[in-house]
Amino acid sequence: MNVIFFKSHTFCAREIEKALKSRKNIKLIISAIPEKIPAEAAHQVFDQIKSYMPAIVISVNNAGYDYQGTLSDLIASSGSFQCNWFVDDPFYEDIFFNRRLPNLKNRLDFVTEETFVAPMRQKGYNAHFLPLAVDPDYFKADESVDYARDCAFVGNSSIDFMDSIITADAQQELQNHAELLNTIKKKYYNDPYSFDIKKYLLSNQSLWSKNSITDAEKFLFRIEWLVGYFYRRDFIVEIAKKLETRFTCFGDIYWSKLINKSLVSTDACYYTNLCSYYRSTRVNINMNRIQIKTSFTQRIFDCKACGAFILTEKRAQNDRFFITKGNKKELAEFSSWPECLELIDYYCEHEEEREAIAKAGMKKVLAEHTYDRRMERIFELCKKEWGL
Repeated sequence: MNVIFFKSHTFCAREIEKALKSRKNIKLIISAIPEKIPAEAAHQVFDQIKSYMPAIVISVNNAGYDYQGTLSDLIASSGSFQCNWFVDDPFYEDIFFNRRLPNLKNRLDFVTEETFVAPMRQKGYNAHFLPLAVDPDYFKADESVDYARDCAFVGNSSIDFMDSIITADAQQELQNHAELLNTIKKKYYNDPYSFDIKKYLLSNQSLWSKNSITDAEKFLFRIEWLVGYFYRRDFIVEIAKKLETRFTCFGDIYWSKLINKSLVSTDACYYTNLCSYYRSTRVNINMNRIQIKTSFTQRIFDCKACGAFILTEKRAQNDRFFITKGNKKELAEFSSWPECLELIDYYCEHEEEREAIAKAGMKKVLAEHTYDRRMERIFELCKKEWGL
């Protein structure tokens, strides 16, 4: 069977390409393509790949497609099959760029956060939950590394993204709802693991729908992301204040506007030195962005694959995929900021327990959570749905 992969600069495209190349029973065609193409270029792209059709066309975050759905229609009309893996919010481009619903004939969509599955299916998607994974060639415990710090967080500040969605008009709209925003912020800070911001807003539309909202979907998206941004930002800032020189934040330069710049490093590079930074940290902290309500960030799999220890927020999927309790624990979790600080100190002091959890987690991830295994799952569903 021919498999066409739309290769772009999208996150994890490199790992997926590598996993596809390792499969023996397919003929792989790599189509290097921009993340988004104009509708008028769709026919040109299709002409470049149509000789390989019918085929399974694989993409990440719909990279390679136009917003109007022209290329999706052309691929569907050729008798081909489409598989797309959303590794971010699947509705973001619908809301902010008016992306048309793609041609859903012979199409499977996967998403890394399970709570998106139901609303995607309501829109007509044949949607399935598929968590992120790791490529162990980039994250491996192949040599000894000395500890350089007690605690670290790896992640961008999200300021660039927030600036992109909160325009001047949106700022005014949010200012008009400052009281509502503060109420939601307090509720979320008190219970970040079960308080659903969007559900609360939809259940209390009298608090906002009668006011000057130009676009309800954008308003809901912005409120949710803004509160989630505040919570993640404040959490890391407080950890930095408490731990001081015991802590390093590996991220973008904007973090230095929020915490002591001596605690910020912009040096981490995903494919070169990030693995060594994880491994030289006693306790790596995982904080999810707001769209990851139940599932995992990339940090979980990367840290575990290289034998590093990670302390993560409590999430519904933690218990489903890892042992989180008892003497065979594979993943350590916290449910509040005070507990996080307490556990950082605890695991720094209890080295044997920390390393046992890291070792057990590494074994689990390398056995079950690689991109090779994720591609197996995609092709299993292709066989189930289409007999391919």
